[in-house]
Amino acid sequence: METEERRFAFVISGAHGMDHFLKRSFPPLIPVWAAAFGFPLWQLGVLLGAQTFGSAVGQAPMGHLSDRYDRRLMLPTGIALMGASFAVFPVLPAMGFLGFETSIAGTTLNGQFVGMLAVMLVVGLGSSTLHPIGYPLISQNVPERRKGTVLGMWGSARSFGEGVAPAFVGVGLLLTGWETILVVFGVVGVLYAAYLFVTLGAFETRPPTSSAPESSTGTEPAGRSSIRDADRRLFLYPILAVFVAFVLQLVATAGTTVFLPEFVTSEYGYSFSVGGFAVTPESTASFYYSVLLLTAGGVQIGTGKLIDRYDPRHVLLGFLAVGASTLAVLSETVLSPPVLFLVLVVLGGSLWGLNPARDAIVSEIAPAESEGRTFGYLWTGALVLSSASPAVVGWIGDAAGLRRAFLLISGLVVLSAVPIALLLSDSVYVDPAGTERADAE
Repeated sequence: METEERRFAFVISGAHGMDHFLKRSFPPLIPVWAAAFGFPLWQLGVLLGAQTFGSAVGQAPMGHLSDRYDRRLMLPTGIALMGASFAVFPVLPAMGFLGFETSIAGTTLNGQFVGMLAVMLVVGLGSSTLHPIGYPLISQNVPERRKGTVLGMWGSARSFGEGVAPAFVGVGLLLTGWETILVVFGVVGVLYAAYLFVTLGAFETRPPTSSAPESSTGTEPAGRSSIRDADRRLFLYPILAVFVAFVLQLVATAGTTVFLPEFVTSEYGYSFSVGGFAVTPESTASFYYSVLLLTAGGVQIGTGKLIDRYDPRHVLLGFLAVGASTLAVLSETVLSPPVLFLVLVVLGGSLWGLNPARDAIVSEIAPAESEGRTFGYLWTGALVLSSASPAVVGWIGDAAGLRRAFLLISGLVVLSAVPIALLLSDSVYVDPAGTERADAE
């Protein structure tokens, strides 16, 4: 990459990493909150699901705004909102006006839980700026021949952010309380948002105008951007197939992401002592979880290189096969500490390492002038439908154990491969990049 392209790649990838660093600070705290507040797993799942739902609600409107206004104003604002929410979250238990109880469908909820739920929704709304703004910025500032590489860096930064967060939480829990950890993370988020606003000023952040000719009415571009008139195999059929796969994959990864630390804590309970510090099972689980996500970060860089040369559909199907098999092993086998470590490394590299391939497929399908809206609607629909996943997985975990829940997740990963396989058929998808990629291969 040229110097400016490389600089942009690091800037936009850093934003992705910070967004996921903040969001993934919560799952390692699930065991702590379960002990501190006495919430059942399904209720803790609702909290994390609210974050997902907030992000879902915001992404479609953000996609429209992204295609119309300067994206430099929106992306830093979203990250700043997340950081501010983190700073508020720990003080909720001390707020006297939250000392009430309410009943919904026969379930009693206290005011503290309701307040935490509201803040989680706001965290999700802040995060909703990332995808419908980030992907179009990549298309706008990176040549097509190197787009896969940047998507790999973008996805890798996400996993590095997610991987570093549990490790920081694990260390933080050895030194202080969860409240201080979230306040510090919140301040870091706000400061990073200010840095991002300044840095993005050096790049093209305003949406491009459509280069397609207008229709006879002068109001709508003709050709591929007019979905009603275009061959349905160019947009409608493939985007529906990707949407179904996307929903199933998000349901699987959301459930795994939220409850993997609790799974390692409750099923294995590893603890040891280092330099006079007693490392608790919760901290050990955070470190294992961190390794999984850091592995995904390294793998996604390689995934980006692969999709610059090979068909991203083939790459994605390979990752799904490995991910489903690894989840099945995790759910059905009692593993020793070293083997568990290796299984989580493979799981991170497969189930999270596939993201650049998935994103490349969507970017190829989406018309350039409406890429923000395409990603916005796709993420909104998928996140809304998957936002209940943590609560459902938590309910299964309460009733039958997390091993059964993870086995179900493995089956969902298998199902998500079916619509991706359908994209290999010309009756479903006419791949506009297929000829160029065949020449490269």
